[in-house]
Amino acid sequence: MKNIFAIFESDVKRIATNWIALVVAVGIMILPSLYAWFNIEPNWDPYGNTKGVKVAVASVDEGVEIEGAQINIGELILDKLRANEQIGWQFVEQYDAVEGVKSGKYYATIVIPEDFSRKIASILTADIQRPQITYYVNEKKNAIATKITDKGVSVVQQEVNKTFISTATEVIGKALHLTDEKLGESGGDLAGSLVSSFQKASDTLGEIQATLQALEDAAVAVDSAIDVLQISLPEGGKLSGQGQQAITDVKGLISSSRRLTHSVTDTIGDLLYTGDELAGSVRQQVQQAAELAGTDLEKAASLLEKAREPANSIIALNERLAAPLRSLGEKLPELTGVQQLLKKLDAATAKQRAIVSKIDSTAASLRKGGASAENALRDLLVDVDAGRTALSDARTEFSTNVSPQLGTVVDGVFGTLDDLSGLLSTLSGPVDALGKSLDSVQTALEHSVSALQGTGKLLAGAKQKLDGVVLELQNVQEGQLWQKLSEIMSNDPATAAGFMAEPVRVETESLYPIANYGSAMTPFYTVLCLWVGGLVLIAILKVKVHDEKQYPELKPWQAYFGRYLLFLCCGIIQALIACLGDLYILRIQCPNPGLFILAGVVSSVVFTLFIYTLTVSFGDVGKAIAVIFLVIQVAGAGGTFPIEVTPRFFNIVNPLLPFTSSINAMRETIAGLYSVDYWIDLLKVCAYIPVSLLIGLVLRKPVMKVNDFFNRKLEETHLM
Repeated sequence: MKNIFAIFESDVKRIATNWIALVVAVGIMILPSLYAWFNIEPNWDPYGNTKGVKVAVASVDEGVEIEGAQINIGELILDKLRANEQIGWQFVEQYDAVEGVKSGKYYATIVIPEDFSRKIASILTADIQRPQITYYVNEKKNAIATKITDKGVSVVQQEVNKTFISTATEVIGKALHLTDEKLGESGGDLAGSLVSSFQKASDTLGEIQATLQALEDAAVAVDSAIDVLQISLPEGGKLSGQGQQAITDVKGLISSSRRLTHSVTDTIGDLLYTGDELAGSVRQQVQQAAELAGTDLEKAASLLEKAREPANSIIALNERLAAPLRSLGEKLPELTGVQQLLKKLDAATAKQRAIVSKIDSTAASLRKGGASAENALRDLLVDVDAGRTALSDARTEFSTNVSPQLGTVVDGVFGTLDDLSGLLSTLSGPVDALGKSLDSVQTALEHSVSALQGTGKLLAGAKQKLDGVVLELQNVQEGQLWQKLSEIMSNDPATAAGFMAEPVRVETESLYPIANYGSAMTPFYTVLCLWVGGLVLIAILKVKVHDEKQYPELKPWQAYFGRYLLFLCCGIIQALIACLGDLYILRIQCPNPGLFILAGVVSSVVFTLFIYTLTVSFGDVGKAIAVIFLVIQVAGAGGTFPIEVTPRFFNIVNPLLPFTSSINAMRETIAGLYSVDYWIDLLKVCAYIPVSLLIGLVLRKPVMKVNDFFNRKLEETHLM
């Protein structure tokens, strides 16, 4: 021990008696602190000063008229952004905006197109169109600025969504409210009106059935008494006129039925198109999740799970379509395309079920991380595209085969009635002409009787179904669901619009609040400066004792500890200067200043011992190893980005690095202590002390000759 302290005493005297050496010593103890302070201060609150980042906004939206009111959503967005100070918004013309981002005047540009309001309002029509906003970004100008401008774009998108939901809800709410008011003024309600209308329709069908029966009886009578008809031609003309009137009434019903059939056909086609739109939404959300997987796995997994909703909607839509299609195929077997459509619809549904299952497994893989998650995302995108193709095949089958066949069958069913009408029109001609064609009339009447019987059966079935609808409406009218619907219809549209635009408010409760970004980054930059301080020490101070003869029987381990005491004192002073400067010059948030200083001192002691040991044991190679350690720790300690977003190598080495534990210990003192985590982190840092001693006292001996040889060769170059 005597030689150890003798070496340290000699080192201190040499520095103290040489004013140049003293100035250098003071410099190397202050210099690392400057590295920390000049990084912490500029990063004190960078995201609070983003209003200096210029983003141009241009709107050429022409607006749209909704419910008699002119609405320009583009201008509404600009008004919202003028009150937003998160970004330096620049409101310019379209040409200036685009040219400005190309030249670097603006970091990004947002252009709202001329049809923006019209496409948003299309949600209230049968032809729904998705609006788009064009976003230009200059990634060359600054790498981090693009992340800030992306945040600005999300603000615009949020305002658009809120405006759209609020407007659409208010329009629909006004329509329901107006309907409710009109029903109240008329002294009734919607359910009562529907019951009354359907009851009248049912009574009309009964009257038409009676007319058809009379016409059928008359046709039979004419057929059996053709001779009497020849004698009584005037009465026959009268009967013909009555039959023509009855047929005209029936034709009105059949024409309505035919239009209803075509409307149902169009509705099925629209529902199949809606399924394709939902599949596109699934594809878009999965694609967005894939793009986020490289930066934020948790957010990517959450976004991916949202894709289940449109996929489940597709499954429910297909199942509801399949039931009436099967019934249609059974009632009209001549519709051969229905069975093929059902097969394709079932196949599309099965693919969507597989997609929902795979979404869950892929989201779980994303949260675990690794290459398997990226592969699963790619496979999922392939499955989503296959599912969308299956839906497209079903829609094509319906439009090319089923829809034309259905139209042909319906036209054939009711074509006979048109022929009968034309025949009876002929009967209403001159009596003389009727007498000459009684034989052909007799034949035609036989066919007419058959046609009238078929039409009568059809009307009977329609009346039965209509009576069932009336009964169900009467039950609904008396139920609680209808009362609830009436309450909704009477709500204030503006109140409903405000709720739908922002249905949920998030209340954030920070468990370990940090006042500013500078305080949050202090642990990383302080620990980094302490390691840099150790590198500066080995660059300026010599690690070997050259005048060994003045110390009697000096042993290698005594020289090792004797010179290290100087490094130890310098490292402790470096830590004190850096930590005290953080606390009282920068005034970082720190409720536990004593523990903060202790963490800095312990980290500096461990760092200087490790770097000193590498240099003593391996010479210049040891210095290179210390620099390599610095490079790995800057990326792998999790001081800036979460370690989970870095490559797998850094995830593996992260728990083994001294930076990791030192940063975590300092974070405990700044944000708040949890249990004994602080002391566990310090123990992990101190684990490098026995590692350093093992290298410096045990492994050093075998490599000493190799180091001497290596150093001699470098000296021979007269360059190194």
